Amino acid sequence: MATSRFLMWYDDNPKVPLIIKIEEAVEAYTKRFRGNPNLVLVNEEDVIDFQGVKVRGVAHVRRNNFWVGVEDQAA
Repeated sequence: MATSRFLMWYDDNPKVPLIIKIEEAVEAYTKRFRGNPNLVLVNEEDVIDFQGVKVRGVAHVRRNNFWVGVEDQAA
């Protein structure tokens, strides 16, 4: 998997829905890097559908952590 830089986002507030946490992480990436991510890595228990971004569960990402980045489409 060839990728560019990632932004790691952490939010453990139990009152904030998972979809909002991912939305905020994507917005933070867009603001910081001035580009749109196409991938969010999450814990395997946190996989959801998110419009325009692939949300992939991986074992090494801890709960409440969101790794936002760009995955090369050719990979």
